[in-house]
Amino acid sequence: MITATIAAALWAAIQDPQSNLAEIEDLRAAVEDLETQVWAPPAAQPLNVLNPRITVFGNAVVRVDDRTVPTPAGDVDDRFNLRETEFDFRAAVDPWADAVVIAAVEAEAPGVFEASIEEGYLALKKLPVLDAAPGGLRIDLGRFRPDFGRLNRIHTHDLPHTTRPLALREFLGEEGWVADGARAEFFLPTGLDNATLQTSAQIMNGGGIAAAGPDPVKRPSGGGRTHAFLDLGEGHDLDLGLSGWWGEQDTGADGRLLGADLTYRWKPFGGGERRSVLLGGEFYAARLDQGVGDPLEPHGGFAYAQVQCSRTTYLGARWDRTEALLDPDAQTSAASLWLTHYTTEFLRFRLGAERTRLGPDDHHDTVWLETNFIFGSHPVEPYWVNR
Repeated sequence: MITATIAAALWAAIQDPQSNLAEIEDLRAAVEDLETQVWAPPAAQPLNVLNPRITVFGNAVVRVDDRTVPTPAGDVDDRFNLRETEFDFRAAVDPWADAVVIAAVEAEAPGVFEASIEEGYLALKKLPVLDAAPGGLRIDLGRFRPDFGRLNRIHTHDLPHTTRPLALREFLGEEGWVADGARAEFFLPTGLDNATLQTSAQIMNGGGIAAAGPDPVKRPSGGGRTHAFLDLGEGHDLDLGLSGWWGEQDTGADGRLLGADLTYRWKPFGGGERRSVLLGGEFYAARLDQGVGDPLEPHGGFAYAQVQCSRTTYLGARWDRTEALLDPDAQTSAASLWLTHYTTEFLRFRLGAERTRLGPDDHHDTVWLETNFIFGSHPVEPYWVNR
C-alpha cells in the first residue's frame, strides 16, 4: 500500500515536474527517514534478543584424606580438582515451549575430564491445540534428571553440601539419576488455601539408575513423584514427597524402588536475609528380584540440617546410612559438617569434614575445601540458598 502510494506520487511528479517539486522533496525526505529506520540498530531491544541465556558454573575442590582413595581414573586423595564445569543454555523456542541444554565437563580424578550432555530437553508449557495448560501441565521431552526425591534434580554446584549422600549414590547413581524420556508435571486440587499438590509421571529408557544395574536395559521404565507443599504460616513451610521407580534390571528381572522425602524451612518475614533453618531428609527402599531365591530388599537414607548464622554464612550437618544394593548385610554410614560462606550469589566457599564408617572398626576421614563460581545469565538457585 505504501509502495503504491509512493509510485503514484513519483509518476505525477514526472508528468508535471515544476508543480510537484515540493512533493518530490517531501518524498525524498520520507525515503531517507525510512532508510534510517531500517538500518538503525533496535535500541529498544537487547542486543542478545535472539540468543539463548548462557550461564557457566565452575566447581573446584581440594580434599585431604587419611588414606589412599583410588578410582578407575586415578587416585583422588590429597588433590586439587576442578570437579565440574557446566554450560547452561536456556531460551524460549516459541510461545508454547522453552528449551534447556546443559553441557557438563566432569573430572572424576584431577585432569581426567569427560564431557556429556547432562540435560537437554524441550519444555512444553501448553499444547498448541489448547488455549491454556490444564492443571499447569508441563511436558519435558529429551534428557533430564527424573523426579525421584528432592535432591536428584539438583546439580552438584547447587547442593547444600559438598558431596551427594551415600544412599542417593547407592540407589540412584554416583552423580544421581539422569535419563532420556518424557515427563509430565501438573497440579492436583487440594481444596486448601495454604497447600499445593503437584505430581509428575515419567517414562524413560531402561537402565541408567543404579538400582537397575550397570549394564544397558532394553525395556522402558516408569516412575514419578507426588509432593505436597504446605505453607505453615509466619515463614514456615513444609514439602513432603513420595517417589517411585519400576523397571527391568540388567539381570532381566523386575526391580522396584520407593522413596520418601521431607524438607522443612523456616525463614522469618522480618530479618529473613540473616536467619533461616533448613531440615531435610530422604529414605529409599528397593525390592530387586534376582530370578532365583528371595528378592533383595535393601534400604538407606540420610538427614541434614542447615542453620543460617548471618546474611552470608551457613552451618550444616548431615548423617547418612545405607545398605548395599546387592548385599543388604553390607552397611555404610557417614557423618559430615560444613561451613558455607557467600561473598555474593556468584561466589561461594565451603569448608567441610566427613567421616565415613566402612565397618565396625574401619573409618575414613576427609576434609574438603570447595569453591563454586558462576558467571553469565544466572538462573534461580534452589531456595535453601535463601537469596
